[in-house]
Amino acid sequence: MAFMTANVRAVVSPMLNQISTRRYPLTPFAAYCALLTVLSVLACAFVLPNLHGPIALLLFFVALNVAAEQFPIEIYGNTRVSVSVVLEMAIIILFGAPGITLAVIASTGTAFYLRKFDPRALLNIPVYIVVYNAGAFAYSSVAPQDLGGFSWAVTGAVTLAALTTFAVNAVILGVGLRLRDGASMLSFWEQHSWMLPHYFSFAFIGLALALSYFALGTVGIFAFLTPAVMMRLAMKQYVDKTRDNVLKLEDQNKELAAANVNIRRMSDELSDSYDGTLEALVNALDARDQETKGHSLRVSKYMMDIAREIGVVEGSREWLDMQRGSLLHDVGKIGVSDSILLKPGKLTDDEWKLMRLHPEIGFKMLHQVKFLEGPAEIILAHHERWDGKGYPRGLAQDEIPLGARIFPVVDTFDAMTSDRPYRQALSTQDAMNEILKYSGTQFDPRVVEAFLDIYSKWVHMWAELHADEHEVVMSLRAA
Repeated sequence: MAFMTANVRAVVSPMLNQISTRRYPLTPFAAYCALLTVLSVLACAFVLPNLHGPIALLLFFVALNVAAEQFPIEIYGNTRVSVSVVLEMAIIILFGAPGITLAVIASTGTAFYLRKFDPRALLNIPVYIVVYNAGAFAYSSVAPQDLGGFSWAVTGAVTLAALTTFAVNAVILGVGLRLRDGASMLSFWEQHSWMLPHYFSFAFIGLALALSYFALGTVGIFAFLTPAVMMRLAMKQYVDKTRDNVLKLEDQNKELAAANVNIRRMSDELSDSYDGTLEALVNALDARDQETKGHSLRVSKYMMDIAREIGVVEGSREWLDMQRGSLLHDVGKIGVSDSILLKPGKLTDDEWKLMRLHPEIGFKMLHQVKFLEGPAEIILAHHERWDGKGYPRGLAQDEIPLGARIFPVVDTFDAMTSDRPYRQALSTQDAMNEILKYSGTQFDPRVVEAFLDIYSKWVHMWAELHADEHEVVMSLRAA
């Protein structure tokens, strides 16, 4: 009887609350519960007068059933399984509908008493009277009049009784949940259909118990119940152990989830710290060379616009490498003397050789730092050309990292459209024409195409990015 017991309580408990507090009018669900009660009363009035067989034996089975009902096995939530189904099927076989009705009243009434007359347990009585009377009727409709011993007819009758009991139980609960919550009956069936094989196995064990009584009398009952009790203990130990393992796994999963959240938070904080350190370094570099103040930040902004247009995924490792590489592209100039870096006139050939070392200097500075390995490769190649005539390694086309192929386009655009002490900024149109002119030689044609697609956007944000530049350049000219 304990199959789906908790579900019955879930259905009837709100109904009892409504009745006891009288806060709600009569509902279809309340009418449904009342109908079940009326059906159970009619079933009792019809079958109990026909009670037959040895009363002492019946009371013994009823007592065993009541005891079994007090020790159900809870399976992962609100579903309970009990070996009382074995006893209930034996009672149906031996005593028919009158016997099982008495057993149901005794077991559910005892539960009502043990729960200190909780009215929510009261409606279990009519539900199970209807359920098991349906099963008893199904059994008696096909079972032979004289059991005597095993036969295929008895097997068919037990099968029909088990199926009927399970189906009526499922329908009553499913309809109740449908009326109360609007829940799907199909969904309810899918959640509980796994119990059907257990129900059948317990029903046939009940048949074996009844046959043991016919063969050996009372001794047969005790001889048979011993393995049944051991089966119940083994089942409970197995389920308890499994439940403990599941709960441990759930706790460990919660701990892992919490640890993952902390790791993500720490990773974000570390990433922010990295980025803050990089920006501080870039600002320090810009402060050294006032002619190009803000150049690194603008180039990084332009570079990420093109990267997004090409299809680089934001937040990916490639994206972060490009972002950091563009910010730090001139970090190698730390190794270039001020006399060369800040020289107002034209550089000599020897000075140019020293200036061209800055990509390698930057690479050597950064490539041993784990999170800057990717940016270091971009820094090393940011003066390479599409046609292979760049430096320091003379790479060509796809040999050049994508970030280092984007960089020359954005660097050229920013340099041409920025003021310098020795010249005023060129127009964005002039810069675009220059980039188009050298597409396929100095610049990657694919990058140039992406540049053209977002050119109008850059023109609109150009003034904002250069807002403070004019003041700086004019002060340098005056100096």
